[in-house]
Amino acid sequence: MPRLLYLWLIRLHPLCFRQRFGEEMLQIFEEVSGHRGVASLFADAFVSLFRQWALRSEFREPILVADRIFRSFDSYKPRPVALLNGVLISAALLFAVVLTMGHGGSPARAFLIGAYHPSPHLMPLDHSAFAESELNSVVKFGSEPVDPWREIASIYFKLIRVLGVLDADQDLVISRWEIVAAPAALRRLDMDHDGKLSPEECGFSLGAYAERLDPQFVRRARVEFMRANPVLVALDADGDGEISEAEISKSPAALRKLDRNGDGNLTPDEVIPDKVANQAMMILSGLDTGRDGKISLAERASDEARPLRDLLEGADRNRDGVVTVDELTEELRLREEQKRQFENAVRTGGFGVRPGAVK
Repeated sequence: MPRLLYLWLIRLHPLCFRQRFGEEMLQIFEEVSGHRGVASLFADAFVSLFRQWALRSEFREPILVADRIFRSFDSYKPRPVALLNGVLISAALLFAVVLTMGHGGSPARAFLIGAYHPSPHLMPLDHSAFAESELNSVVKFGSEPVDPWREIASIYFKLIRVLGVLDADQDLVISRWEIVAAPAALRRLDMDHDGKLSPEECGFSLGAYAERLDPQFVRRARVEFMRANPVLVALDADGDGEISEAEISKSPAALRKLDRNGDGNLTPDEVIPDKVANQAMMILSGLDTGRDGKISLAERASDEARPLRDLLEGADRNRDGVVTVDELTEELRLREEQKRQFENAVRTGGFGVRPGAVK
């Protein structure tokens, strides 16, 4: 009996619909067992019957047998009347939901979204938490630490007259514009107008007792002064102890070689000699008897060089037989770093480490 009734419902559908889905619907009905499943199929059949006759006009047109295979590719376009009905129903439902949320009474409180009480804040605030009270602690900041380089530079720039005249704005930094204007500034130091700068014009002085000193000592002291200060070493390109007119003209390029960080300026740490550089200059001054700025093999073989022979041998890395101040400085820095690493190893418990083993 249910099967006959379900078959009768299928036959009430449009012919085109029965041709496409009738057998499938009947097959599904026969496979379903249980009253609940059958009742669901009957309900679905009644809904389908209403949908096909009321909304699906394309299923009321006959389908050609030859066209059944390709019918599934046809584009479906709902009727304009159906679209209008859907728009009106959707608008009505939306208006009803909004009206319920905004003006609902106590039964509609369950449908409210957000806070039940009007408030400018999402969460209620307890103003007692903001009660004013006197501060019970004061944080004081110490004064900005003084840069030690500035204290040293303020004295060093006065001693080395070349730096004092280059630093036109007296800010202890040789800016890129002051480097460009270096030739004109350096020419103002030429007091005797001989076209070059002597060590005395650069800042060298032995005081009132210079006339009583040995001329050989004075000559060596003048050369050592020019070699001990990085800015003078850079300007005195040929190392003859004087800054010639040609070297003054090329001073901007020479000064830029001192710019280690490449920012275009010369800061105090780039122009003030460090401990290692001074040590290298002192060794060179003591052993360079030929005053050519190098320690030759003959000078390394002298009795004065015997305590430093191992240092000089290590400094001559290119094996050309002479040791320059740059090679000596590099070797001293390397040995200083080896010493520091050894001391750190001993301090942390590495008592078995030998100084020569640190690379």
